Amino acid sequence: MHTNQLSAESIRTQLSKILSSTTFARSGRLARFLNFTVEQTIQGHGDHLKEFVIGIEVFDKGDAYDPRMDPIVRVEARRLREKLKKYYQTEGREDPLNINFPTGTYVPVVETREWIAPGDSAAAEDAIAVLPFANLSSEPDNEYFSDGLTEELINALTKVEGLRVVAWSSAFQLKGKTRDIRKIAEQLKVRAVLEGSVRRTGDRLRITAQLVSAGDGSYLWSETYERAITDVFAVQDEISASIVEALRIKLTGRSLVKRYTENLHAYHLYLKGRFQWNRRTEEGFYKSLVFYEQAIRIDPNYAPAYSGMADVYIMMGSHGVVRAIDVLAKAKAAALRALEIDPVLAEAHASLGSIASEYEWDWQTAEHHFRRAIELTPSYPTAYHWYGYTYLAAMGRLDEALAAMKQAHHLDPLSLIIRTCRGTLLDMKREHERAREHYEKVFELDPTFVRAYLSAGRSYLHQDMFPEAIVMFEKARQLTPASPVPAALLAHAYNVAGNIREAARLRSQLAECAERCYVAPYLLARAHLNFDHDRAFEYLNQALEERDPRLALMNVSPVFDCLRRDSRFTALVRRMGLHTSNGRHL
Repeated sequence: MHTNQLSAESIRTQLSKILSSTTFARSGRLARFLNFTVEQTIQGHGDHLKEFVIGIEVFDKGDAYDPRMDPIVRVEARRLREKLKKYYQTEGREDPLNINFPTGTYVPVVETREWIAPGDSAAAEDAIAVLPFANLSSEPDNEYFSDGLTEELINALTKVEGLRVVAWSSAFQLKGKTRDIRKIAEQLKVRAVLEGSVRRTGDRLRITAQLVSAGDGSYLWSETYERAITDVFAVQDEISASIVEALRIKLTGRSLVKRYTENLHAYHLYLKGRFQWNRRTEEGFYKSLVFYEQAIRIDPNYAPAYSGMADVYIMMGSHGVVRAIDVLAKAKAAALRALEIDPVLAEAHASLGSIASEYEWDWQTAEHHFRRAIELTPSYPTAYHWYGYTYLAAMGRLDEALAAMKQAHHLDPLSLIIRTCRGTLLDMKREHERAREHYEKVFELDPTFVRAYLSAGRSYLHQDMFPEAIVMFEKARQLTPASPVPAALLAHAYNVAGNIREAARLRSQLAECAERCYVAPYLLARAHLNFDHDRAFEYLNQALEERDPRLALMNVSPVFDCLRRDSRFTALVRRMGLHTSNGRHL
């Protein structure tokens, strides 16, 4: 994506970050060179950036300046290219935009780049996937423990510099499926795959682990551990260190497994909370909260349990399970408590970033926490996901949002929600064909993933492909008959298609549902779009009072194009601290 396809705001943000970096701190002349050429290009004067002009404007040469006799601009341009190269190899390693000067020109080119996070620049030969460990215990309820062990090993290995580790949600997609190691390695682009099993009998553990080469299927390492359950942390550390040694990656000598609690019972409750949260269901959210609360009651200084609790509340609000305003304070208090205990817990920073962007519309604070989370744990895909989807997209910086989401996908290649959100961002850019390619891929991975059907339906709707949109929404309703979301989107589709009778029937169903349980005003607004905009604005104002997180994207979503020219829409957007847009870019 070249300079003229990016917003001036996003380019200036990148420029400001470079100029304030330590790399450019003592290079005033180069900083001036960079600032002048980028600003001229933004303003459309790139064709004026000749050697003579730069010599006068940047290096204070007089009218008698002759570039043929004085090579200062050429010399400094070479130095600037080298300085930018150094910046992007160090401080700017995570930056979503790249500013460079092609040889032979003084006109800078700005492009989006796939984020290369520290410890994550390696190719497939420095990457590993940890498959869910099989639960061989006689009690099926011990499933949480085998899943928890897998997730803890993934978290430990992400701390190894130079090693890319496939995220838990991608590994979970392979749970219970026939394992063709070579095919899995090719799909995830990894050098090796770790698999194993856990058998728990009373207070004893038997953990078997094998590290398998993707190239020929041979064992790089294997071990069986017979230990007391109280030694689980030590076993995790031993397995992690053995993998690092087998892959011949340099290790700093520090323990990879950080012990946040000494209480084994609290640890098990935390694992149960993670297990339920990963289900992403209303029942799972409530059960997860109970387990986290029990873990905290046993160990009030258990930071990950607080962070996990914050994420549950965030998801309950964003899924419309409860009124967002009712969980906002609880989510924030939990995340702040986690950081009070451990200021470098990346997950808590990501949680606060999500709260600030989706619920509080405090955009500056949101960016601070997201970038801090990425800085602390560059391999944490959720930080990139939420940063791109809830902050950069809301700001209208869609190219940067896609770059962040691409990095999240790189770290978590089988994540259904990340791929779906990539499609949604493309829909926001009005690139609907490319968006639907992502939805189709999600259907291949999991034909029951409701969010993809809803997103695909919206994509069809944006192109006035009403029958196709209705089919998608109907599939979502069949998969989740008790949810009001598909019904609301179906009502909107029928409004646009002109089927007023069917739309009215669906709105009546939503009204009846609202008498029995919570139906978000945001959904009721959606059901009235393209039919009764006065009612739609009434519900949108209610949604704003409830701090519905879905409002954060209304300024860039094609869904609200029908309201965009209404002064009431402008007022809503400004109340969220955003500037109005033309429906394409801020």
